[in-house]
Amino acid sequence: MTDVVAFGEVLWDIIDGMPHIGGAPLNFAAHVAKCGLTASLVSSVGKDDLGRRALSWAECLGIDVSAVRVHPSLPTGTVNVTLADGIPSYEIVKPVAWDEISAPTPSAAPRAFYFGTLAQRSPVSARTLQLLLAAFGGSLVFFDVNLRQTYWSRELVADCLNAADILKVNDEEMHALGFDPLSLFAEHPRLRTVIETRGADGCAVWSRRGDCFTSPAVADGPVVDTVGAGDAFSAAFLAGVLGGRSLEEAARAGNVRAGKVAARAGAVPDGV
Repeated sequence: MTDVVAFGEVLWDIIDGMPHIGGAPLNFAAHVAKCGLTASLVSSVGKDDLGRRALSWAECLGIDVSAVRVHPSLPTGTVNVTLADGIPSYEIVKPVAWDEISAPTPSAAPRAFYFGTLAQRSPVSARTLQLLLAAFGGSLVFFDVNLRQTYWSRELVADCLNAADILKVNDEEMHALGFDPLSLFAEHPRLRTVIETRGADGCAVWSRRGDCFTSPAVADGPVVDTVGAGDAFSAAFLAGVLGGRSLEEAARAGNVRAGKVAARAGAVPDGV
């Protein structure tokens, strides 16, 4: 049985003409593998150099990419990043391969299933996600909101919450969505745990059974960049839960891994 299946986008950030691999599900799956669990990715890449490079990179990190479709016509996902006075702006290109993710051949349900909002911007991938959620009904479902530009709605987020056991949201998203954890538990009967990551202030965790605590950030040196730190947190937190650790221990593990990533360049740095 696979420990964790991650669903969603594989993309490259194009900065000054240079591609940098990314996509929250891919970063997350890489950190799951680094935590010692088996990780599989459900996505789609183009029949192009960026697609081949993405698959090679993922395989080198121990991610099972057998459920990643090589799309015959659409290109691998890219995000055009433009810097103006050091402030980035983003154009998430569409349509791209991950807009047409197809459902893999049915297999045993994983211990946990991860997804976010962005890959649901197209009806094809959104339908595939619903098929997987139905097929993996017995899996622990981790929903990392990851709001991107205009590719989300409150209705979509609410639907996702109805399918989730664990919600991970950052402080900006918490504010934008106006979430109150206790109200979320009342409105979404399946939901067990809510995690709010707070950057340099660590995280806060609430559970349906009444837990409510904060966990401080764990620095591993000066911050180099925070790209991928949230994905690293999610992976380590989920690995902790699957390993039978308490929520407090899982939160600590998430903060430790996030701190290590933030202290190094890149979303999945070597040696972390």
